Amino acid sequence: MKRITVIIIVLSLFGYACSKKVNFENVHANVPAFNQKISVATWDQREQIVSGSRKPDFVGYMRSGAGIAYPMGTTSGKPLANLISNNVSSSLSAQGSTASVIATNANQSELTILSNLKKSGKNRLILINCKQLHMDGTGGRYLLYNLIVNVYTGNGTVIKQKAFTGKKPLGGSWFFGPGKYKQYMPEALKNLIGEVFNDADIVSALKAK
Repeated sequence: MKRITVIIIVLSLFGYACSKKVNFENVHANVPAFNQKISVATWDQREQIVSGSRKPDFVGYMRSGAGIAYPMGTTSGKPLANLISNNVSSSLSAQGSTASVIATNANQSELTILSNLKKSGKNRLILINCKQLHMDGTGGRYLLYNLIVNVYTGNGTVIKQKAFTGKKPLGGSWFFGPGKYKQYMPEALKNLIGEVFNDADIVSALKAK
């Protein structure tokens, strides 16, 4: 009996230790029709990425019943920051804007990224400073986020800067485990993008002449 118990525990821990992947491709949010030419960049300044303790595809932690945290990544292995930009761009494009993505990495400076955005020749530039964005929690899971969204004119003049921070419940429980995290995590990102780009201040900045 003891041997069976040990085997169950080992298998349980192995299941958590195996790499968990989540698909964040093609996450389309409901956003307004801005009808602008827009370039988007997301700058990953999450502590885990800047310190090098996690890879750029880090999306959160899956925790065992004992609270041991196992990191999760994107299915494609692509950096989460660039996937966010891709999803913002495709969401804006679907509503009539001409949107493109400027790829970034955490080691770049904000000035370098802004310079690359200006070189795109678009009349609206969006820089999302991603200070926190990941899933965590024992029992129920939460999305923890801290995004600073900057909207500029084509020449780099700031129109609006606004922070979006919070802790949103996602799903899962002590009894049933994490639940359908491969569904509710992309859904949470879609909802967050929608929240940002339906915000009255951001809408005003993107629609300004």
